[in-house]
Amino acid sequence: MSGATFTHRPALRITAVRRTESLPQGPSCASDRKTARDLKDPRIPDLQRKIDRAKIFGAYDGLIDIYKKNGLFDAAAQLERAQVPLYEKKKLKDAAIIHANNAGSLDNQLELYADVTTTAKGAGKLYTGAPLEPVLGCYSGAFIDRDDTLGAGFQTANWQTHRTPEQFLAKSGRLPGSLFIYLQYGRPFPTEWVLKLKEANVIPHIAWEPKSLAAVQNDDYLHGFARAAREADWPVFIRFASEMNGFWTPYNGNPKLYREKFRLVHRILHQHAPRLATIWCVNNPPLANALDYYPGDDACDWVGVNLYSVPFHENRRDKPAFDESPLALLDPIYNRFAVKKPIAICEFAAAHQSAVDMKVIPDFAIDKINQLYGALPLKYPRVKMINWFNMDTIKYPTPGKSRNNYLLMKHPRVIKAWREATGSAHFLTGYQRLADQLPPLARPLNTQKLTGRVRVRVWA
Repeated sequence: MSGATFTHRPALRITAVRRTESLPQGPSCASDRKTARDLKDPRIPDLQRKIDRAKIFGAYDGLIDIYKKNGLFDAAAQLERAQVPLYEKKKLKDAAIIHANNAGSLDNQLELYADVTTTAKGAGKLYTGAPLEPVLGCYSGAFIDRDDTLGAGFQTANWQTHRTPEQFLAKSGRLPGSLFIYLQYGRPFPTEWVLKLKEANVIPHIAWEPKSLAAVQNDDYLHGFARAAREADWPVFIRFASEMNGFWTPYNGNPKLYREKFRLVHRILHQHAPRLATIWCVNNPPLANALDYYPGDDACDWVGVNLYSVPFHENRRDKPAFDESPLALLDPIYNRFAVKKPIAICEFAAAHQSAVDMKVIPDFAIDKINQLYGALPLKYPRVKMINWFNMDTIKYPTPGKSRNNYLLMKHPRVIKAWREATGSAHFLTGYQRLADQLPPLARPLNTQKLTGRVRVRVWA
């Protein structure tokens, strides 16, 4: 994705260009075999035979890899797309979604967008009026409490050490629109931390995690927590029991009970605290039965997803993920819920180092940053918050999670890329009030008439 600004004559019409090369259907078509012969790769005939005779997934992957390395992206997309019905037939929903999105990311296309000014009314269906939802734009947030490069933190009554928005601004060049912390269910509402963020016009985001669902009751603790949120008199996101679809969480495994507890928490919080929004948030991967945990449209305000770009899955060298697009991980949740709920990417980061081989790979992180942050204003306008997980999990590992270094400030090229990617007005650096000036809206150039000086952005 790239952007350009230019001035054009009044009444000039510009038509968006979208080119997708037309290819014959089916992975075993004659033109594909001819392309394979042209490449003169001795592996291609054997891989093609395996696909034609037995539709072996490993053969698809091998041929896709060859095509991609030789710049035949449309042919690779065709093979990705051919696998979707095969995985659907085996009821492997996650795999089918991944291959469909891989195909989309490989299609050869060019789209043009123009930034236009608008109002809340003009935003139309891009704004649903959910609690704490910005009319337009996306809160750019982070988790920063484990970033030792920011300097000494401050300790609160919860015995937690926090870094401040000003510390992050000094190092990153960006004031966050939101900051999040992890808080064990049963601990008091973090009033001191919330008030510190209030002073900086930053929205607090609490990942509130119970040790078990049995601990979540309609009791004095839950009501007291909600009343404390009200007394802070400031917007607060509450992400209760997220990643419930992951085996590593203590509240995984009982969707019915989870839904009951989430509905209880949502109801009590809103009973006491009007300036609060609840987020129901899954992890991807795995999706599997994640939707079984959904508490219902009436029992959550936002829908979220945690996704990470890592070079290796599960800390395993035999599970490389270098080509995995973060957009492929976002799509299933966005496509399912964005029509009715604002979407939050509650946690995202792209590694610039993995514990698997300890190689420093800034180009990998930069590529994923540009893919995701570049796409949000153009292709995913209903994503209203994204948080960078700014932590070195090689140094501070979490059981069951990949070990990678995600610290922005650890590599100058990575922080520079992130700073540039979040530099537009679309990425909000403070709480948006209804009276605030709205950021520009990127609209597709579908033969629309433009006048004056217009910023045009390209998605390719």
